[in-house]
Amino acid sequence: MQIEKKKLATILGYLGLIPFFTFTIIFFISNFNNYVVDVYLFYANIILAFLCGSQWSKILNSNISNNRNLLLTLSVIVPIFSFILDFFSNQDIKIAIYIILFFSTNFIDGKIFSEPGNVWYLNLRKRLTFLVILTLVINLFAVNAYRFL
Repeated sequence: MQIEKKKLATILGYLGLIPFFTFTIIFFISNFNNYVVDVYLFYANIILAFLCGSQWSKILNSNISNNRNLLLTLSVIVPIFSFILDFFSNQDIKIAIYIILFFSTNFIDGKIFSEPGNVWYLNLRKRLTFLVILTLVINLFAVNAYRFL
């Protein structure tokens, strides 16, 4: 029995959210252990690289003419920037920038997956991005609130 690609993509997309929510919960349970946030951000970095890789492929294999070079460049710069960011920034700055990077990646998806047949994918990406950004915001507040306790 073969699963329809839209259904499989939806299932896998939501399964990919599990670590975001799990690490957020563990962060609270662990009495705000900074290592948990570092692992959470490492996972976020992997997901950004994955999303940008799919953008790279879509841009190269599509008939996009407007801003093609800019979109291709952004799909490479985002994961490189997030990787470098992991080494040279503190947690709250990383989390704030990851919020911007996930939003930007979703914006780029809107530009490159704009065909009518991709509406389902864009809707899925919007929901998933919202939920990822929600966990980032929760962690941003938690990291900063912990400093005042």
